[in-house]
Amino acid sequence: MERAVSDFGSSARAARAPRILAEWWLFFAAAFVLTFAGFWPSFFAALTSTQVPLLIHGFSATAWMLLPILQAWLIKTRRRHLHRRVGWASLTLAAVVVISGLHTLQLFALRNSESEILTFKFVYLDLTGLFLFSVFLGLAIWAARKRDYPLHLRLIGCTALIPLEAAIERLLLNSVPFLIPDFDAALYASLIFMELTLVALIIGEWRWRRLRWPFPFLLAYYLLMHATLTPVAENAVFQSFAWGFARIGS
Repeated sequence: MERAVSDFGSSARAARAPRILAEWWLFFAAAFVLTFAGFWPSFFAALTSTQVPLLIHGFSATAWMLLPILQAWLIKTRRRHLHRRVGWASLTLAAVVVISGLHTLQLFALRNSESEILTFKFVYLDLTGLFLFSVFLGLAIWAARKRDYPLHLRLIGCTALIPLEAAIERLLLNSVPFLIPDFDAALYASLIFMELTLVALIIGEWRWRRLRWPFPFLLAYYLLMHATLTPVAENAVFQSFAWGFARIGS
């Protein structure tokens, strides 16, 4: 598994990569801190008034953001067997994240039916995000079984980046309301943040000759979302689908 934290190649240029890149748990920790800060006012500071489905989703997503930090510690302390056991056990947690995420999205859509276009944007973004989360996780398992640990690490990284987008929306909305006055502005500002973050990751990987496909793919996804959110949200067929999804089980 050491390959996952020292994937710099054999060239002299790659060998000079900053030491911090080997401490990949720091990137996961930064994502968790941003997520915690973003959801503090609406979730962590309001637990007693939060609906149970939202509590389940919030705590399961929080646990998922903490999981890579734990896994990094297990690798650094050479507890590889426990690392694998935690990895397999975390599939149950991932299922809870996805299922509770779908239900939370239903509740959001029904509660915000008066803001239809914005609601449709979030349904589109979150449904595709949950789907991509599941795909990245499945491919991460495949990469680990193939012993392609650098690819496994990047794919798991993508599963941590996807929940970050929603946290950045709230963080910007709460911290700079004079620039980000509403959720629609926060949505697009968050997409820009994700795009810039992924560009930085891609440049870093390219600079030290370790570029793989997950970060470019995730960047392409966010660029696609940026370009298609409004036309999809205004499409009558998608609107019908979104209301049908929101009412499943109700």
